[in-house]
Amino acid sequence: MDKFDLKLDQAARAAWLSYVGGRTQDEIASQLGVSRPGVQRLLALARQEGLVKVHIDHPLSNCMVMSDAITKAFGLEFCDVVPADAQAADSASHYLAVAGAERLSRYIDRNDPLTMSLGTGRSVRATVEALSRVERPQHRFVSLVGNMARDGSSNRFDGVMVLADKTGGDRFLLPAPVVAGSVDEKHALLSQRLIQAVADVAKQAEAGFIGIGRVDRHATLFQDHFISEAELEELLELEAVGELLGWPMNQAGELIDCSTSRRVTSLPLDMLKGQTLIGLAGGRDKGPAILASLRGGWLKGLVTDEHAARYIVETGIDGP
Repeated sequence: MDKFDLKLDQAARAAWLSYVGGRTQDEIASQLGVSRPGVQRLLALARQEGLVKVHIDHPLSNCMVMSDAITKAFGLEFCDVVPADAQAADSASHYLAVAGAERLSRYIDRNDPLTMSLGTGRSVRATVEALSRVERPQHRFVSLVGNMARDGSSNRFDGVMVLADKTGGDRFLLPAPVVAGSVDEKHALLSQRLIQAVADVAKQAEAGFIGIGRVDRHATLFQDHFISEAELEELLELEAVGELLGWPMNQAGELIDCSTSRRVTSLPLDMLKGQTLIGLAGGRDKGPAILASLRGGWLKGLVTDEHAARYIVETGIDGP
């Protein structure tokens, strides 16, 4: 056995003692009869020669692999994938809200005045509720989606009011139904000075946190009476799989022109491309809608869970 092989054997022993045995470098030095810098060189040699292979046996490791794959495949700034505990049905939604709040706080904690836009949905509302209180009266928060249903009831998943209350910031709500009753009604609403003023604030937002909606019989748009059953059937016939801010999309992420989309009062998605739009959604049933949003290039960031991430990786990416 030559000197290099002897050195490699020693490096393997040092690596085993360190990574498997959990020994300190001083303990390894004493056991192998070398100096502490000698141990460091042996560990470096073990890594260099591929003797050390790291395997992290934890659900989070799978989440990180999928996060990296999704980020690269769709050119995102980031993708946070939270674990989901099969034994606790609500765990993923809780983790999703916490992860979303962590991303949101990076903007909120800033001292410079900030204008931020928000969509609606359970995930958006839960994210805002998970955010800690902090005094930031210099910030402005504006809704991208109308805060009323067609029957006049309020949108219970709007987060602007909660976020403004938690920070002391200014709030701007869009006083309109998500989907107007007619095209003429939409034009009449959007021509009002008040709605134009809110839209002007929304255009100035630096970033926006928005929900991603599915299009099926469990869709929030349908369940909360923003669209009728006939309008839902039309969307399904046109192969809509999801919606952003009420704008329906097909599986390629292309916006669908239909009777519903012609009456949506939200700001056009094309108008928001200068903002950092961050999607908040999880669950395998949301997978098609999230994937469509990514394929359409509408998002720059995503916070999701491992169920939806696995669907995206298996369906929309050749492999992680």
